[in-house]
Amino acid sequence: MATDSLRAVTTNVGPCQEQIGTEPARRPAQASAEARYPLRAHDAWALPVEVLQNALGAETFEQELHDDEQALLIAHRGRLLVVTVPGLPDKSRERLLRLLFTEYIKHGWAAIVLDSELNVSFSETLARPGEEDPRDGRLSRITDVRNLYDGSVYAPLHGWRRDEDVIAALRDMITDELNGVAEDIPAEAYPLPDGVGAAVSIGYDKHGAPRPLVWVRADLPSGLRTDLWGYCAALVVGIDRVDVEPDENGIYYVGAERNAVTGPGLALLAAVTVQRLGRRPGDCAFPLLSSLDQAEAVPRAAA
Repeated sequence: MATDSLRAVTTNVGPCQEQIGTEPARRPAQASAEARYPLRAHDAWALPVEVLQNALGAETFEQELHDDEQALLIAHRGRLLVVTVPGLPDKSRERLLRLLFTEYIKHGWAAIVLDSELNVSFSETLARPGEEDPRDGRLSRITDVRNLYDGSVYAPLHGWRRDEDVIAALRDMITDELNGVAEDIPAEAYPLPDGVGAAVSIGYDKHGAPRPLVWVRADLPSGLRTDLWGYCAALVVGIDRVDVEPDENGIYYVGAERNAVTGPGLALLAAVTVQRLGRRPGDCAFPLLSSLDQAEAVPRAAA
């Protein structure tokens, strides 16, 4: 996609065009796979830590650790143990727990250690020769994490909805509440590099007020598109907090590669926004690319 193509679209801030193409019919196998809603890393930051702890069956206690170690998680012989050093303020201890649960959800390692600089180290196995690998299976037993959000501030406002309904709500948020433009990337801009999922810029209306401009690929699976729309909505709200410069035309390119949410920030805001509007999000940390050339090297994510 040439940069000039997106620049030309940037100058057109009229009504949204119809979406390109139609949503493919879902096969029974797809519907069955999507019926599972496992824990994801962002849940370690969105759920109350006590709810997450109870869901995982984690036992937490305080104990002096070796050297500079501040916290330790061990999954071994059917138990999930989480240890923090004594005397920590409540908020500091909660942050350590969330960091450990994040890494556990991402990797499922048998032992995870955090030091005072919050560096993470892993020990893959605690088993002796001849013993069964102690890697814990309790993550796979939580097949519908949506139940853990009942009554929370991140429960859906209008119940769980289809991807298309959540995309429409996100587009309305950008156009109505943020006075922006929310479009599918136009057909004439294709073929696109596989690594590009969306493009975002900030224009100005006739009064000089900032106006976010968002375009998302229409040829991606609906789940991935929903999360990309959520990330773009979060990005235009917090664009002053990103450390990537736009290209010479003021355009940020959002990669289509999914990454786990590892803490507070735009990606977490994207995940909880998507969920608040009715869809269980996937991994919502998408890379920001400064040019289309950079996108050529980024593989397209799965749904």
